[in-house]
Amino acid sequence: MDTSQEETLAELKRRLAEISAAAAATAPAGDGDARGGAKGTRTAPEPVDAKPGASRPARRRKTPAKTPDTFKEDGFGEEAPADEPWAEPGTGGSGSKRGGKKSGRGRQGWGQQGADADQPEEAVPLTPEEAYAEAKAIVLRQLTASPKSRKQLETKLAEKEIPPEAAAAVLDRFEEVQLVDDAEFARLWVRSRSQSKSLARGALRRELTEKGIAPDLAAEALEQVSADDELEAARALARKKLQASADLSDRSVRDKQTRRLVGMLARKGYSPSLGFRVAAEVIGEVRDARGDSV
Repeated sequence: MDTSQEETLAELKRRLAEISAAAAATAPAGDGDARGGAKGTRTAPEPVDAKPGASRPARRRKTPAKTPDTFKEDGFGEEAPADEPWAEPGTGGSGSKRGGKKSGRGRQGWGQQGADADQPEEAVPLTPEEAYAEAKAIVLRQLTASPKSRKQLETKLAEKEIPPEAAAAVLDRFEEVQLVDDAEFARLWVRSRSQSKSLARGALRRELTEKGIAPDLAAEALEQVSADDELEAARALARKKLQASADLSDRSVRDKQTRRLVGMLARKGYSPSLGFRVAAEVIGEVRDARGDSV
């Protein structure tokens, strides 16, 4: 490099230094500061007691509050009218393209559907042949489960809304072939209940009346239970129900046990006179077996 080139380079360096000094002198405070971050922004001074390297809290950016006019400028409309709550805000109610007309049709459809659902379906009446077949099937199912009286079957057919004419025709036919027989039903009922439940004739008569059995048929069926059978059944019940741990030497305890036995026998249909007689006999048997003084 010759002398002229060196002088030119030195002149350029000098001019650049002058320009930098002039720019630094005329720049506002904070511009070009290495600690200030981005050009043209100010930073808060660090606290005196801040530790080196500690992160500075971020400053929240303040946004101006929006006025109703600002909302309208942003594309939001007025609230939906009170009589159209299904319209979305900003749709303009029923006057806009997205208003309540479409939703209104939907709500009307729902209401109509609910009204139709509340209306019960009309039952189609059965023809005489269908009613007869339905009644026959019901009676067969009932008799398969257990014997039934005619009154019981009539009640069941009425619950199933079978016409009375069809019910009577089916029951008459079943009586002709002896599948429905109140006399036989009464005999079976008395035999079963007297043996399994030890019921007296009074209780059996009440049950037959509830089943719709005629009085003459009930009396005929009750002849299966004699007075001796009834007495033996009452004694067996009293022996079973008497408390074995009771101190029968005490008069008050004997009276209490007597009342319990008489009440139990009365619920089984036995008369009070028979109940007191049986209770005294059973209590006496136990006292004799224990050797208690009379």
